[in-house]
Amino acid sequence: MTSNVRPQKKMATNFLNPDSVSDRESFILFLDALVADRQQAEALERSNPKMYSLGGANDWQNSSISAFLECALAGAEAQDKWGTSSGLSWQDLAVFLFLGKIYE
Repeated sequence: MTSNVRPQKKMATNFLNPDSVSDRESFILFLDALVADRQQAEALERSNPKMYSLGGANDWQNSSISAFLECALAGAEAQDKWGTSSGLSWQDLAVFLFLGKIYE
């Protein structure tokens, strides 16, 4: 089986903050940091499955794509001020994806 895992880059923690997203470029940096964060979490979880049996590494609560999307949706629905009347911003999209990581 061929791995599609991208080489890990040094992750800057501030890029993983959805509040730092303001435009397309910062959204791409956020996505890159989110991918690197998940890859690191997967490696940690594989190295010590018992330790992460009740919750994922790096605060990842949802490891499958279906759980990730379900919780991103639930988190978005629970946010009173998510999105604007003129549409979604880059930051709104980043918050949506971050909710998929942390929302239970």
